[in-house]
Amino acid sequence: MNTPSYDEKKTLWAICWVTFLWSVASLMVFSLLPTFLTEELNVSKTTLGFIEGIAIFMAFIAKVFSGVLSDVFKTRRSLIIAGTIGTAFVKPLFALSSGVWSIFWARTLDRLSKGVRSAPSDALIADISPKSSQGTSYGMRYTLETAGFVVGGALASGIYAFTESYRVVFWCSILPGICALIVLYKFVHDNAAIRKQAAWHWSEARHLPKRYWQILGGIFILMQARFSEAFLNLRAKDYDWSVALIPLLFVAYNIVCANTAWPMGKLADRTSRLRVLLVGLLVLVVANIIMIMAPNKWWIIVGFMLCGLHMGMTHGMLSALIAENTLPHLRGTAFAIYYLITGVAVLLGNSIAGFLAEHFHGGAFYGGLIFTSLSALYFYKLSKENE
Repeated sequence: MNTPSYDEKKTLWAICWVTFLWSVASLMVFSLLPTFLTEELNVSKTTLGFIEGIAIFMAFIAKVFSGVLSDVFKTRRSLIIAGTIGTAFVKPLFALSSGVWSIFWARTLDRLSKGVRSAPSDALIADISPKSSQGTSYGMRYTLETAGFVVGGALASGIYAFTESYRVVFWCSILPGICALIVLYKFVHDNAAIRKQAAWHWSEARHLPKRYWQILGGIFILMQARFSEAFLNLRAKDYDWSVALIPLLFVAYNIVCANTAWPMGKLADRTSRLRVLLVGLLVLVVANIIMIMAPNKWWIIVGFMLCGLHMGMTHGMLSALIAENTLPHLRGTAFAIYYLITGVAVLLGNSIAGFLAEHFHGGAFYGGLIFTSLSALYFYKLSKENE
């Protein structure tokens, strides 16, 4: 397949806009959730790290099963719909929560729903995109995802400033999820070619290329530096940023992402994905140093924006690297394994970040600096081996 058909282009744009709506709903909750937990429910930073780590790990477990099932049953769409239903209807649990355990279960169910939809949507983009433009396709999807974060953060900030109520913001987050379900049902369809692919079996995983496993090794290291954005939130609070203004920092973060991901995807399609990834890792090294050593609250803005630049340069790149180093009938499985490895790394990274944040000023970012530096060295060595 050299060029996508009209239906495939329509599906690509639709899944990108569905991702936008998912992001709006998510950031309306998660830009305020850390301060809601620590200030209104008096949850410690260590407990916050545990909740974030477990919830994100559960999301990655769900991604494993949904990715494999999308290959077994040769359908992506039905699983994406199931995850979107969960995303829309779990949001009221945040508004109704009254303690740490109710938030824990709401957060876990929300991340499980995200996990169910994520691997099949990644695989669907690979199904409908030529290999030569997969970086562009993932970059486009991530651009709209981060644009959704911008809108969600702005809505959270505006609604909270007007109502001074976390729970009103959480209730309002239901609406984008319902809109996503409508767009998904009407416009997103499976690629017909998936039905003709070879039957799935676990033993097929041994045919995944060596380079795929090498890339997974570097991702495992990097993802321990990709702890939850909750620690960015709390770092801003350390520098006396108000609760109403913190979502605007995430708006700045995501504006940078949204304006970076698509152009970086196009650049990587024309040059080298690993080289673009390496530059993105160096940006994160600098961001961690700034978050550790910021002399005043205004430097926190710079740190947020550099973190956004890093995500824009690397997030879609990782998906493209996985997609180009797998086999067509194992795309869901390849993303499932990717998410399993990522989930374990993120669980470790969030636990380490929570411990360091509890005991050291800016401690989470010391861990981020170490793991980012190690991953940069790993990918640099990998790029030299494949020249």
